[in-house]
Amino acid sequence: MSTFRTYLYLELLLWIYLGCWNTTLPLIIVQRGSLFELAVYETALAFAAIISMLCFAPRVESMRRSTALKAGCIVILFASALRYLFASNWYSLDALILIDVIAVAAFGVVQPLFGIYPAETVDKHQTSAAFRIRRIVVTVGRVAGPLLAGIVIAVYSLDISLLFSSILGLVAVVIAMALPISEAPTKPRSTSHRINEIFLGLKLKCILPPEQFLTCSGLLLGLTVTAIVPMLVPTLIHTRNLAEGSAGLLNAVFASGAIAGLLILSPIIAKRQNQRKKYLGCWSLLTFSLCATTQSDEVWLLIPWLFFAGAASACITLIGMDKRVMSIPSGARVRLMASTLVISQLGSSVSFVITGAIMSKFGTASLVWLYLGVFAVIVLYSMRSKEVWQFLENDAEVELYYQNKHPKLAAVMAT
Repeated sequence: MSTFRTYLYLELLLWIYLGCWNTTLPLIIVQRGSLFELAVYETALAFAAIISMLCFAPRVESMRRSTALKAGCIVILFASALRYLFASNWYSLDALILIDVIAVAAFGVVQPLFGIYPAETVDKHQTSAAFRIRRIVVTVGRVAGPLLAGIVIAVYSLDISLLFSSILGLVAVVIAMALPISEAPTKPRSTSHRINEIFLGLKLKCILPPEQFLTCSGLLLGLTVTAIVPMLVPTLIHTRNLAEGSAGLLNAVFASGAIAGLLILSPIIAKRQNQRKKYLGCWSLLTFSLCATTQSDEVWLLIPWLFFAGAASACITLIGMDKRVMSIPSGARVRLMASTLVISQLGSSVSFVITGAIMSKFGTASLVWLYLGVFAVIVLYSMRSKEVWQFLENDAEVELYYQNKHPKLAAVMAT
C-alpha cells in the first residue's frame, strides 16, 4: 500500500470518527445536562482547537511526520475510551470537557499534517490530483460520520455510538502504525526557538503576497458557505414549511455537488491559464446559486442550486492549494497549515454569528445582500491583486518561487 493511500485511509477514518463524536456527544449533553452546558462545552473545545494548533505546530515541525501522527492517534484513542466510560457511567460535564480538550489537542497535532501530506507523499507533478483526491475523501468522511452515527443511535443507543467511535479510533491507530517512518526534520529546534516561532504561520500569511489574497479569499468563502448546511437549510425548511425529512436530502445534495465539482470542474480549473477568470467564474456560480437558494420555496428548486453551490465552493477551496504548500519550505509547512486552520475556525464562528443575526432579524431572503457584498469584495480585490495570478500561472519550479521572486521572504521561512 502506498504511503499516500495509507494517509487517505487514516484521514477518512478520523473524519468519520469526528462526525460520530460531534453527532453523539452533544445529544448526550442536552439530554443529561442542558443547552447551556452544551454551549460551554462547544466554546471550550473551540478555544482548545485554536490554541493547540498554534502551540503544537512548532513542536510537530521538529518531529518526524509519522511519529507525530502515531502519537496523535494514540491520544485520540485514549480520549475516546475515556469519553465512552464517563458518558456511559458517570456523566460529568467537567470530566467530558477535560477529556475532549485532550482529544482536540491531539487533532491539533494531526490536522495540519493532513493538510500537507499530498505534497510530500506523491511526485510533484501529481500533487494537484492528490489534493483533489484528498478533498473528495474529506467530503465523504464528513458526510459518512454523522450518517453512521445516526444509524447506530437509531438502531442501538447513544452510548453504543460512542463505543463505535472508540472502535474507529482503535482502527485508526492500527492504520497509523502502518505508516513508514518519515524523514527526520532537517533542523531540530530548541524549546525557546519553538516558543518564539509559534506565530510564524500567521506572520507568513500576512507577508507572503499570494497568501494574503488566498487567506482573505478563504475567510470570505467561509463567511459565505460555512452556515449553509447547519443553519440556512434547516431555516429554509422551517420557514417555507418543507418536509423535515428533506434536510438529509439537501445536505447530501450539497455534498454531492462538492464531489462532482472536484471530479469534473477542478481538473479544468487546475490548468495554469486564465486563473483569474476561472476563479471569478467559480465565485459567480457560487453567488448566483446561493442567492437563488435563499429565494426558493420548494425542495425541487433547492436541489439544483445547492448542488451548484457545493460544486463551486469545493473548487474555490482547492484553487492553488498544491502550489501554496509546495512553495513553502518543509520546515514551515505545518505552522502555515495550522494557521490556515485557525483562521478557518475563526471565519466559521463569524459566519454563524453574522448569518444567524441576518436571518433572525431580516429573514433568509436578506442573505442575498451578504452574498452580493462578499462577491463585490472578491471582484475588487482580485482586480487589484496581480501577483497571486502570476503565482498560480507560473510554470517554473514552484519550490523556488519565493527564492527567485522574494529572496528576503524566503530567508524568513528558512530561519
